[in-house]
Amino acid sequence: MFDFIKKLIGISSGNIEYDLDTLQGIERIPIPNYKPLQGMGNPSNNIEYILQKKATEHKKNGRMDLAIACLRKANEIFPHSNFSWAEKDYMRLVEYLKADRQFDEARKEEAKIKELFTKFNQEQQAHNDKIHREIYGNTDIVSTNETSFVCEECAKYTKRYFSISGNSKRYPKLPEYLLHKSSAHKYCAIELYPVLDNIPEPAWNYKGDFIKYCNRPFIDERTKEQKAFFEKEVKEKEDSLKDKEFYDLIFEKFPDIAPKSFGGFRRMKAANSDNYKKLLQKANELLGYDFYEKK
Repeated sequence: MFDFIKKLIGISSGNIEYDLDTLQGIERIPIPNYKPLQGMGNPSNNIEYILQKKATEHKKNGRMDLAIACLRKANEIFPHSNFSWAEKDYMRLVEYLKADRQFDEARKEEAKIKELFTKFNQEQQAHNDKIHREIYGNTDIVSTNETSFVCEECAKYTKRYFSISGNSKRYPKLPEYLLHKSSAHKYCAIELYPVLDNIPEPAWNYKGDFIKYCNRPFIDERTKEQKAFFEKEVKEKEDSLKDKEFYDLIFEKFPDIAPKSFGGFRRMKAANSDNYKKLLQKANELLGYDFYEKK
């Protein structure tokens, strides 16, 4: 394994041997100088991927110090990778620190990761704005897509052509908020596409005169089923976030009553088991308030 890793990341270490089973070995792994991935790309040979797998192994073997060290090193390498790693990949370190009851350190790492991704998202938005200006510089007209996974407000703007400037006499002005991803619409799947030739050839079906169709009243046209599906999916995502907040709180404050894992807690809740009801009652007593009722 060690020879493979040294070959993989190009270590020339003399008499120093790098490994994934000691803290020193993990800490000494340098930042790789990766070549670009070809095609879709697969990071399975990347050292940061191997570190994540090794972290799981160390955790199963009860070596949380080594598991956490692996994830720290992986997080250090992620920004230099030839693969795009998501926030959830970075957040594994936070979850492992919580599992090891290093709550203050977990909060510190989470703040660093949130700051990193806030900066990344700002840079990405600036990049997207630049691309928009370059693409839309050749046209004033954009099209929205056909989607049912949108909120009541975004639903008003699907399946239309818009004028970015508002100077078109044929199409309505594009709402400003559609140009920028807002946290209020983080679950909405509405997209914009440039229309370079201004010819009405949309990828979606419409009825009657095309110009009139694009200027139809701005109302929510989703079916009852589409509305219910969107609400159900959003509620499930929000409930999961709330459950995680509750589980993290009791795991830190009251470890004697907390289930061993968040997954176990969610299964208890989904089943509405007697143990879940007892847990909720006890947690509320210890907290002095009903967590799920608190605004």
